[in-house]
Amino acid sequence: MKKWFKFFGLSFFYHKTSREGMKHGYTSVFLSFVLAVVFLWGGFLGGDMLPFATHYKNAPDLKGSAYRVFANSDPEKRIIAELCDGGLKVKRQGGEYTDLLLINTLENDEDKATYSQGGFNIVVDNRPADTLAEIEAYCVSNDGKETVITYEDYLTLSEVARLNFDFKMRYTGEPLELSDEMVGGYLSYLDGLSDEVKAKAESILKDLSDEKITKSEYNREIYKLYFTNYYPEIKEYESSSEVPLYRNYYYHQYISQGITDYLFIFDDYMAGSFETKGGIDVQFYGFYREMENGLLIKDGSSGSEAEKQIDGFIKSSFKANWFLNLYAHTMNTITLMPFVALMLMVAALLSYSLLKLWGAESISSLGAMLKIVGSFQWFSGLIAALFALIIGFLAGRGPVTSLSLVAFFLALVVRSMIFVIQEKNLYTKQSEKQSTEQTEV
Repeated sequence: MKKWFKFFGLSFFYHKTSREGMKHGYTSVFLSFVLAVVFLWGGFLGGDMLPFATHYKNAPDLKGSAYRVFANSDPEKRIIAELCDGGLKVKRQGGEYTDLLLINTLENDEDKATYSQGGFNIVVDNRPADTLAEIEAYCVSNDGKETVITYEDYLTLSEVARLNFDFKMRYTGEPLELSDEMVGGYLSYLDGLSDEVKAKAESILKDLSDEKITKSEYNREIYKLYFTNYYPEIKEYESSSEVPLYRNYYYHQYISQGITDYLFIFDDYMAGSFETKGGIDVQFYGFYREMENGLLIKDGSSGSEAEKQIDGFIKSSFKANWFLNLYAHTMNTITLMPFVALMLMVAALLSYSLLKLWGAESISSLGAMLKIVGSFQWFSGLIAALFALIIGFLAGRGPVTSLSLVAFFLALVVRSMIFVIQEKNLYTKQSEKQSTEQTEV
């Protein structure tokens, strides 16, 4: 066992030790593979999470805009915020907590002049995440001409003609308020559909009559039933809802269009993008669910104290995202495992082929070479993990995964090539020595 640990731990560093891999089974290769994957996973997670505080420290426009919103020296312009059971309540100085849009520097020039520093955009919109969105539906021809028609005109076309158009919709930027008149129109439409759909509408009405749901919930369910029968699926726009949600207006209108330098603050999470003084682009999400209840700015705080509290709020919300990132990187690492195994196979095949090409017969088979190269995996994974941390600080979160995999493969290949060169030289010396001895005899 002692010899096995010596081989497993030192194979990466010593040629003689790595050659002993031929004597061991594939268990060592598997264990080294598992350890390499664990190191890679740790590198992905660490490179993603740990550098954020440093990047935030070097983002003056983001910080300055946040200070202007929550720690403004003018009390009348300051937004009061309080964390309560994983949610953020906001109000203007002297007002009441509200579920409304309070600040939007993207669309309000007065807000931009008051709250934006260096052109940075900030939105404080505390409407609930399930707020419905008002939309405009239309269709665009897919023949290259991009002819636009209304969705109502699209429905008048024949089934064959409809194939020439793709459904699109645009968020207007306004929440959808369901009135009784609108719901009545939806019910009229549903009455003309199948018995199954009408039965669903009657079931929803019965739930209202039995007081299982409120009137607003009834209106919402009728709207959902109408929308899913009147319009096509909207998975292109909504990943978690069958109907358009107001929150996604910001994504489709701004984020998906490539906007940078923004901070959207909602009732349950924030989303941001900024550029550091060093030119590093950082995108992030932050959640409030695990944060302490209480006022964001404590009463009596000085200007510098208030700014520190804002900094803590943003950084802590990002840290609260750790479980989601943990899960995401775990799933990501699992999907990358076949590629890590493929890298091992490529490195082993390349090494074995070079030795054969150079006439070195000391490694008897590809399997033997696989065991040797396989012993290099875990330390290559450690190198890649350390590289991931460095990349996270120097280049931001985006390239951490891809560059870490490249670092792993390069470390594995470089170490394998060193082995090949050393093995070729050793084989040559042994061959020359045997040839000399045979000549002397």
